[in-house]
Amino acid sequence: MHLKTFLLTLALTTPTLIHAKDTATTTTAPYFGADVSIWQPTYSGTAGSVAGINAKETTYHISCTKDAPKSLCQIDKPWTMIQAQDSWSLTGVYTAWSSGKDAVTATQDYSCTFTHWSESASCALTVKATGTLEGGKWSSDASTKVSVASDKVATLGLLVTGGVESFTMPQATQTPGAAVGGVMGNARAVVTGMPLAGAAAVAVAAMF
Repeated sequence: MHLKTFLLTLALTTPTLIHAKDTATTTTAPYFGADVSIWQPTYSGTAGSVAGINAKETTYHISCTKDAPKSLCQIDKPWTMIQAQDSWSLTGVYTAWSSGKDAVTATQDYSCTFTHWSESASCALTVKATGTLEGGKWSSDASTKVSVASDKVATLGLLVTGGVESFTMPQATQTPGAAVGGVMGNARAVVTGMPLAGAAAVAVAAMF
């Protein structure tokens, strides 16, 4: 038997802009995505919480929803996802495969850079996997880089269930290291129209 990695395509969801009200407890945040084949199928059963926000970037912690079965989501420790004005990144650990006493855990580091949201992007993905197969130790790693054409740039949506009030707090409109005054116009676009970080979960391996 051997571990085979699948190339799968990220799912494209309808873009949804953030219009979070002060009383809202959940919302949908758009974030950068690419309609390309990579080693990354999409989990369902995930949700994010705002871990940090300013006018330049938003950081999310991504976890499984409380009622999500293992078949839909296998995130033991929250992933970190950062959406900035010119970049997007996702890091985290997940269960790639398990059966009986054997299991493989993978660590992913996925990042993209771009000049403007709707223009072409450059993305890189590194996955390192370790575990046991047939009772013996097993490890592997892989990395790839890809250029994403502008017509392959997608906007994906993340259910946000924690820290929704952060979108309307003063720090959401403040530029790090800059004076508070004079940044409202640009920052407001970040809160209501700029795609923010979200979840594109992974389960990359299958056993044959």
